[in-house]
Amino acid sequence: MDLIKEAKKLGFSDAALMDTKDLVFVPEYRMYCEQNACGCYNVNPACPPESGTVEEMKQRALKYEKTLVLQTMQDYEMDYKKAKLHQNQLTEQLVEKMKEAGKTDILIMSAGPYKHNSCMSAYCVDAQKMANAVGMKCWTDDDYIRYFSEILFHE
Repeated sequence: MDLIKEAKKLGFSDAALMDTKDLVFVPEYRMYCEQNACGCYNVNPACPPESGTVEEMKQRALKYEKTLVLQTMQDYEMDYKKAKLHQNQLTEQLVEKMKEAGKTDILIMSAGPYKHNSCMSAYCVDAQKMANAVGMKCWTDDDYIRYFSEILFHE
């Protein structure tokens, strides 16, 4: 299955593959979870502290060789909660296609906590460096907000 093609067919703005070992984990980002801006810290089991320490989550991610980086773009007019939900629903749909194709050992890093999936922030992934590594834009001064999720899997 051509994962990039399938992702774009589902509606992602962009998709790219990278080696999971090239993800950059920044332990200091955990403070954003602890500040509880999203309201899920110590409430949602997919979120810290129940989801694990930064090191535990990093090691969980590094068990996978490949990462499929997925992006959607929305203008500033769209409600960000709906945009994140859309990103996560598309990610779920792609995971189902991957499972049908035989890839069953998968880890999802969602755009914000979603169901039983921890978000990229909980994993302390540097989204800008990830985007740079795969040739995508992350933070720019255009009229779009970019949402990311990741599907980690074995080759």
